[in-house]
Amino acid sequence: MKELTPECEITARLYAQGYEKKEIARIKSRAVSTINNQLQKAFEILHVRNGRELAMMLFERISGIRLSMDFSPEVRSFVAGCFLMIFCLSLFEDNQQDMRRMRRIRIEYRIRRTS
Repeated sequence: MKELTPECEITARLYAQGYEKKEIARIKSRAVSTINNQLQKAFEILHVRNGRELAMMLFERISGIRLSMDFSPEVRSFVAGCFLMIFCLSLFEDNQQDMRRMRRIRIEYRIRRTS
């Protein structure tokens, strides 16, 4: 497999981390067109189509852990349901903490008002 040049690798990592092309150009003191060319080359060498796939591919290369979701539709649905349940529980917990905080603020306000 063909490897990325060091410059291309740095650009790809910054892009995978969520930096905009203009930001990368400013950080590296390069033209935006140069950054576009480096990203195009990285996409071509790594056989990816977008930034999300690039981020996944770079993580897999660095960590050695494969993240692909080559599972049956049933398994994907189960995993998605689990993530949805975790997300809902985290929202519920956040709401409970907010309610406790508001209750505490009301009590403190009443205490100050009566003092």
